Amino acid sequence: MRGIKGMKKIWKIMILCMILCFFCAGCSNDDEMISEDHPKPTTEKRTEIIKQKTTQKKNEVTVDQEQSKQQEDRIKIAIDAGHQKKQMSEKEAIGPGSDKTKPMVSSGTEGVVTKRTEYQVNLEVSLKLKSALIARGYNVYMIRETNDVSLSNKKRALMANESGSDILLRIHCNSADSQSANGALTMSPTLSNPYCRSIAADSQELSECVVSTLCRRTGAVNRGVTQTDEMTGINWSKIPVTIVEMGFMSNPEEDQKLSDNHYQAMLAEGIADGVDRYYERRGEKNEEK
Repeated sequence: MRGIKGMKKIWKIMILCMILCFFCAGCSNDDEMISEDHPKPTTEKRTEIIKQKTTQKKNEVTVDQEQSKQQEDRIKIAIDAGHQKKQMSEKEAIGPGSDKTKPMVSSGTEGVVTKRTEYQVNLEVSLKLKSALIARGYNVYMIRETNDVSLSNKKRALMANESGSDILLRIHCNSADSQSANGALTMSPTLSNPYCRSIAADSQELSECVVSTLCRRTGAVNRGVTQTDEMTGINWSKIPVTIVEMGFMSNPEEDQKLSDNHYQAMLAEGIADGVDRYYERRGEKNEEK
């Protein structure tokens, strides 16, 4: 009897041990399944992921640097919307080392019909010109983008010099005693200019290009290029420069045109055409400065 009872006891213990073993094996399999579903990255995999992310960041930086370089390599145009709301009657030298002086800046002329100020019209066209040039791939530096500034003509030229711009476009409107005077013209220094002789030839070429294309676009009378050594904004310039006299505000018809949105857009495109022609003549392109 004792032997039989002992045997039963042993069998019970063995059965319990077997059940326990099956249970442990099941848990182990679950852990393996979980591990297979969500494997932990090995050290090599983590290193590879880090390398990939680092390479991606380097590539992004390289692309940004390349885009920045391309932007810097583009031809840069400075635009000076002539005059301003505030007149500055103090005197300044018309050129480096000159004893001759002129008022720093005036508010410009006024429309005979519209009564609009020149500084307003100049800025409106200049902002359209900015957009036209950017659309053609140029970089643009604006001397002013508001009428409420205090910038002398000398200061404007110095700003353009220091901006890294390649040329300077000075945007103006004209006026005359006779209301019949009409048409567009540009101004450049003479070849014997005592202040900026080194840029005189290029300035004349730029002036010729701009007045020709402006008049072709708008149908305005082409009054050609006026050479002068009396303009402060020209004499202080170290880069090719032209003054663009877009039309006469003293002429009733042109005065109204100069304030017309569509005509202003044609003026802007015509001036931009002149910039294109200038660089085409020089064999330069926006991507190859």
